[in-house]
Amino acid sequence: QVMSFCFPTEYTMHVERKECAYCLTINTTICAGYCMTRDINGKLFLPKYALSQDVCTYKDFMYKTVEIPGCPRHVTPYFSYPVAVSCNCGKCNTDYSDC
Repeated sequence: QVMSFCFPTEYTMHVERKECAYCLTINTTICAGYCMTRDINGKLFLPKYALSQDVCTYKDFMYKTVEIPGCPRHVTPYFSYPVAVSCNCGKCNTDYSDC
């Protein structure tokens, strides 16, 4: 058995909007790490979907919303971001991940 090195990791991001007076620093967690993969012999004979490799991706996540201070009334001051609760090695879902 090979141990997985894919887990929630602390991450700091900076959020700003041109119209607002402040840049906000947000501490969150993202999925990061390495997943076991292998290159299959005979890949010329397999369909493309069988060749995709596993990546470290979100298993469970939730969204948090913060308010960016200093925004004028006509600008929506809210920003939502994902927080990784747990991670796993699997196929990358482009609905909510940048693969």
